[in-house]
Amino acid sequence: MKLEELYDRHGESLHRYLVFRLGSAEDAEDVLQETFCRFARYALRWRLVRNPQAFVFRVARNEANRFLRRKLGHREGEKMILSGAATGFAAAFVAPEEPSLGLLLRRAEELPAEQKEIIFLKVFDGLTFKEIASVRGISANTAASRYRYGLAKLREAVEGKK
Repeated sequence: MKLEELYDRHGESLHRYLVFRLGSAEDAEDVLQETFCRFARYALRWRLVRNPQAFVFRVARNEANRFLRRKLGHREGEKMILSGAATGFAAAFVAPEEPSLGLLLRRAEELPAEQKEIIFLKVFDGLTFKEIASVRGISANTAASRYRYGLAKLREAVEGKK
């Protein structure tokens, strides 16, 4: 797959994911550009990758983490990465017209960072649990269980049980 094809196929969803990770469309643009510059520098290696979608998301995630460390300093960037403080559904989407969707997005913001990110990758970018596992550096079973726990918490919050 050529670099141009990779961008055409995944550029929009990567940008949305990076806005989710960084909380800023402008920062997401910068990191997206750096992600594809990295691919251009290592073109021979990534052409051997079996799952380009999972790989490109993994590289984008790593670039976002590098960006946060550079922007905030290593210690503060690391805190933000670990806490998931920059991640957010609200930043990645235009405010919804539907009140119940707005409630769902607000409740999703309250989830632990790892559950929030996995739900985002699964629901909005259509990654499989195996691909999410590759992006996050965890097992597919762990990705699936965090997804289920996150959905259960959302369901409870929306139904008013919490």
